[in-house]
Amino acid sequence: MNAKRHSACFVRFDEELCTGCASCLRVCPTKAIRIKKKKSIRIVNRCIGCGECIRTCPAGAVRAATSDLEVLEKDHVAVALVSPVLYAQFPGVMPKDILHGLRQMDFQHTIDMSYFLEMFQFATEEFIKRNRETRSAPWPLISPVCPVVVRLIAFQFPSLMPHVLPVLRPVALMAREVKRRIIPFYMETAEVVALYYINPCPTKMDLTCLEPEKQTTIPEIALGINDIYPELAGHVRRTRESDAIPFYQTRFEYETCATGNASMWAMSGGEIADMDIDKSLAVSGLEETIAYLQKIEMGLFQDIEYIEFRTCREGCLGGVLNVVDKYLAKSAIQKMIKMFGLGRRLPREKILRLYEKGDFQTEKRPSRLLNLFGEQKEGLSIESMQKIEKILDVVEGRDCAACGAPDCRTFAEDVVRGSASMKDCLWVRAQGKKKSKAPSAG
Repeated sequence: MNAKRHSACFVRFDEELCTGCASCLRVCPTKAIRIKKKKSIRIVNRCIGCGECIRTCPAGAVRAATSDLEVLEKDHVAVALVSPVLYAQFPGVMPKDILHGLRQMDFQHTIDMSYFLEMFQFATEEFIKRNRETRSAPWPLISPVCPVVVRLIAFQFPSLMPHVLPVLRPVALMAREVKRRIIPFYMETAEVVALYYINPCPTKMDLTCLEPEKQTTIPEIALGINDIYPELAGHVRRTRESDAIPFYQTRFEYETCATGNASMWAMSGGEIADMDIDKSLAVSGLEETIAYLQKIEMGLFQDIEYIEFRTCREGCLGGVLNVVDKYLAKSAIQKMIKMFGLGRRLPREKILRLYEKGDFQTEKRPSRLLNLFGEQKEGLSIESMQKIEKILDVVEGRDCAACGAPDCRTFAEDVVRGSASMKDCLWVRAQGKKKSKAPSAG
């Protein structure tokens, strides 16, 4: 995959806005970004879609590879897959009014994630219960809900892949249900159905960057919450100001949110808060996630059964594509929980029957996940590693990032791999000039 195509999978760079400050280089957890000549930005390693480069860029030169709202004008049935994070962007507004606002934006269906979060909870509790006896998976199990965490593990901590809970994520369950029930409904009229993922962060890959044979037959489109917020806010305001009593005619019963459980998922700790798991932890923030994964790799936390990781601080409320301040959003969620109360709507017996049929098992086993998201660079020989150490002795490890790499070791590896030159280092160039100006001996 070439650098240009790869960069479009999760993020896009605007070289005209770039000031060459190198802030994005320093925060990238996979050291994927390079800057050449202070303007030419490219992806050279695996981008995991964490959005830290978007968050840190002071010039706004980095943005998510999401679609524009103009795609809604195309001739298809638009189905919005709604995360509870969206509700937190509208303090004091009922979820049903937000869903109604989406339908005013020409989304024919607005699928709330609540039921599928419950399904995931039941399936996770059952897997952990059985794992206490079978020990088929190692402790601690790691939540698969945040795709950035899974990609980070595959790229940087591949030995921990067996720890990732092998249960389908709520968004995958939701998309599968839409494909099973809504799409067949429209097959009689030969209408095309497109799935719109409304996300708080750039974790949904732009599928056009995949090879043609890997692209899905059903259009799947990523929209950032910030992409739809201005228009949606207008519809929500008009709905609330209207004296008319709104009439909702929904074709599928899971289109509304009616408990506080789903709202909790937007916050750090919300996933495990209502689960029947005694030994669990919630960790949020990219640096904290990496630190805890390192500890798990060292053999710590084996007495913990389940860890909920979110690379954004405060959980998904801290997503870079959100609009409302994460602490204001958290306050809105807490009030919503108080209003709705807690409780599950789905019967456990029904979910267990589906579990026995394998309805929640993910097809992406650790080996396949490694193939999809893991390290793709060729390994370095002992000779190459020795060359890297010699280069580090020359550049003296200042980590200034002026060469366009995030640090000196990465720069040295780039040189050994042939993608950079020693002349790219300002220190090396400065030393060369000093030697050329020095008086000759004798």
